[in-house]
Amino acid sequence: MNLRSLMAILLVIFLMFFSAKAFAQSAQAKSTINIRSAPSTSSKILGVFPKGFKAQVLSNTGGWVKISYDGIVGYVKSDYIAITNEKMSAVLNNSRASVAKTADIIAQATVLKDNARLRSDMSTSSKVLKTLKNGSKVYVLSKEQNGWVKVKTLDGAVGYMAYYLLKMPSQLVSKTVSRGGFERSQAETFINLSLAQRILEFAQRFRGIRYSYGGTSPSTGFDCSGFVQFVFRNFGINLERTAADMARANGVRISYSEIQPGDLLFFDTDGGKNYINHVGIYLGGGKFIHASSARGRVTETDLNSYYGRFFMMAKRVIR
Repeated sequence: MNLRSLMAILLVIFLMFFSAKAFAQSAQAKSTINIRSAPSTSSKILGVFPKGFKAQVLSNTGGWVKISYDGIVGYVKSDYIAITNEKMSAVLNNSRASVAKTADIIAQATVLKDNARLRSDMSTSSKVLKTLKNGSKVYVLSKEQNGWVKVKTLDGAVGYMAYYLLKMPSQLVSKTVSRGGFERSQAETFINLSLAQRILEFAQRFRGIRYSYGGTSPSTGFDCSGFVQFVFRNFGINLERTAADMARANGVRISYSEIQPGDLLFFDTDGGKNYINHVGIYLGGGKFIHASSARGRVTETDLNSYYGRFFMMAKRVIR
């Protein structure tokens, strides 16, 4: 084989690899569905894929889609998900210059505190790319569905910031391209909610997720403190693992008459009034959201119900 033939073969292999990897498919759940160990409704349930969340698509055949979500690899019915093709971030980052293109920017936001962290991914455990000062400006590239915003700094660094660290404009302008190739702008309403409101909005997305003792993830289920810890961690607020430890170590104690949406409510459901074994998040209007072992799921409950008799204390962890 001569050199020219070898180069031609390598070029074909490269193009095949690039075309396969340049685009990745993602699945978004249209309703909360089970993740199964095999493409069959009789196979073992490994966890759940919550409504509105996204997962990586690994394969798609015979009405079943193999996904990777929250560390679980399994199968979901294709009828209950929406599949989209997305460019791989690595390809985009390597092929674009460091200067933001105007078409990618949909708004400018202001940083609300000193040492605000720009991270490499949508997780408080991901790498810190840089820290920003209070009052700094960043370009908003996209708003995610789990309490994070993708931004670009004025010096060109791209990463993710927690929603509560930014003051967002009242509107975001998204860029779309018509079939004729002419770019048009579309205004998207974007309410600058308080941190407490954003936390409650996020928490309510998990209504119906099953109760699981020791559970800390929407894919495998929550217990009461696992649910509360998961919700607040997505907004950069780290809480202790158990209800008793949260009550002991986190936040500032407040009276029953002072409770506001976003405050933590603690109970002794054994009725002894001597030990805290349950926690929920106050929604306002006399209701709170919690992972209930009695109901077997994340649910909303009236404080004047059964739980009201076993209320122990309230604490405020949102400053």
